[in-house]
Amino acid sequence: MINSDSGLAQIIVFGEVLFDCFPNRKRVIGGAPFNLAWALRGFGYSPVFLSAVGEDPEGRRVRRKMAEWGMVTDALQTDADHATGVVEVRINDGEPSYDICKNRAWDFVDDEAWGASEMICHGLIALRSERSRATFEKLVERSKAKRFFDINLRPPYDSMELVKKWIFNVDWLKLTIDELESLLGGRSVDFEDSVPAVEALRSKYAIHNVLLTGGSRGARIIGEVGQAACIPAPTPDPFIDTVGAGDSFSAYTLHGILSGMPINEIVKNASHFAAKVCGIQGATSSDLSFYR
Repeated sequence: MINSDSGLAQIIVFGEVLFDCFPNRKRVIGGAPFNLAWALRGFGYSPVFLSAVGEDPEGRRVRRKMAEWGMVTDALQTDADHATGVVEVRINDGEPSYDICKNRAWDFVDDEAWGASEMICHGLIALRSERSRATFEKLVERSKAKRFFDINLRPPYDSMELVKKWIFNVDWLKLTIDELESLLGGRSVDFEDSVPAVEALRSKYAIHNVLLTGGSRGARIIGEVGQAACIPAPTPDPFIDTVGAGDSFSAYTLHGILSGMPINEIVKNASHFAAKVCGIQGATSSDLSFYR
C-alpha cells in the first residue's frame, strides 16, 4: 500500500544506491538497501525506496531500471550537486571488499515527510552523513512501523556509537557472526554455540529478534518469535561471488515475516535464496522467475 499524496507507505527501505564496479570493469547497480528493495519487488511487494542519485547518466540509469522493474520511484531524489554512488569491489578468494566513495547523492537525502505503516528497513552506511541521518531520524519518529536493521559494517563507516543507538529496541537485527563479535568488543564467538552470545546482546539492548548469518556455517533466527537454524548453509552451484548474499538473505527473511511464514521455513528458504544469488554477479536479477 502506497499513498504518495500523504507520504505513507507499507514498507520503506532507506539508504544507499550505487554502482558496484568489479575488477572486470562490469558495473552493477547495488547498495544493500537498493538490493533489498529490488528483491522485495521481485517477491511481489511495492516497497518505497528512499534515497538519492545524481543528475548524471548513472542516476538516470538507476531511475530507468527501477521503473522497468516496477519499483516505486516517488521517493528517489535527484541531487544536482552530488554524483550517484560508486563502490570499487575487489574479490579475493571469492570474498568481496569494498571502497565506498564519499559525498555521493545518497549522503544528502532530504526529508520529504514519508512515513511507514508496517516496516522500515535500513543499514548503517547511509547514516554516515548528517543530512541523511537527520532525514532517517524524522522518518522513524513519524512512522508507526517495525524496524529491520541490517548493520552491514563497512570500515571506516562502522561507528559503534551509531550502531548501539539504532540496535536498541529494534524489532529485527540482522548481523553476521563477525559483526556479533564486534558488538561484543571483539570476543570470539563460535557460530555453532552462538545462541548465548546473541541472547546476551538481546538482553543488553532490548532487541526483539536477531537474524544471524555465518557464511558457509549457516544461519539462525533467535528471539521473541522463537529459534530456528539452517546449518550448514547450502552450497552455491554455480559459485560466482558472495556480493549481495546477505542482502538477499535479508530480503527473503522480510518476505517470510510479512507473509507470516514459520521461522524454520524462513531461515531454510532464505539460506537457499542467498546461495542462489552467489551464482550471479552482483545481487540483482532482472528475471522475475529468479524470485519465484
